[in-house]
Amino acid sequence: MRKTLTLVFASLLLINLDGMAQNKVYFGQTEIGLLTGRSPEQWDGNTERRTDFTLMSFHGAQIFKNHVVGFSVGLDQYEDISIIPIAFGYRGFLGKEGKPKIFGGLDLGYGSAMLEKREETEWSKSWYRGGLMFSPSVGCSFPARNGNSALSLSVAYKRQDITYFQGSLANLGTQTIASDQLPPGFSSLNQTENLYRSIVFRIGIMY
Repeated sequence: MRKTLTLVFASLLLINLDGMAQNKVYFGQTEIGLLTGRSPEQWDGNTERRTDFTLMSFHGAQIFKNHVVGFSVGLDQYEDISIIPIAFGYRGFLGKEGKPKIFGGLDLGYGSAMLEKREETEWSKSWYRGGLMFSPSVGCSFPARNGNSALSLSVAYKRQDITYFQGSLANLGTQTIASDQLPPGFSSLNQTENLYRSIVFRIGIMY
């Protein structure tokens, strides 16, 4: 009985290894597109239509047939703010090999504002800080003739938090009351939460 189970297990393992060798494990997707939506509320409560640029590159591994997990990195240009989104991601496909497929995706991570310069004067400092990024997507892929790549068209929803800080520095030689809510060296600090909700239209390649 033990020999039989060992033989069955060894056979299944060889079948799986053979399948992994024949099937491409790595999956890549690179897309460019547009972010469309409304700007955050201005001081008077009004918002404006905006159209911004986005670039995304996803790198993953096929864990099951038609199911891929990995990570994505990119660049989103919101008006005059540059954000680098870094996220864990999932891609799932529906359709036959060699034919157009429908796919869905989900990216969840953080949008970094590392490209934004910190403004500093003798009296004040200001800077941006990124935040949570969430983006589900759906699209279609159209395989190339060689079968090694495919054209992708996708539509996504993206939610990105961005915070703007503007603070006044404490004057040298003066005493300020310590506050747990203020960083050292600041006499005041204003914090503005900006939430960008966008519909994203992308085109790219899968490989």
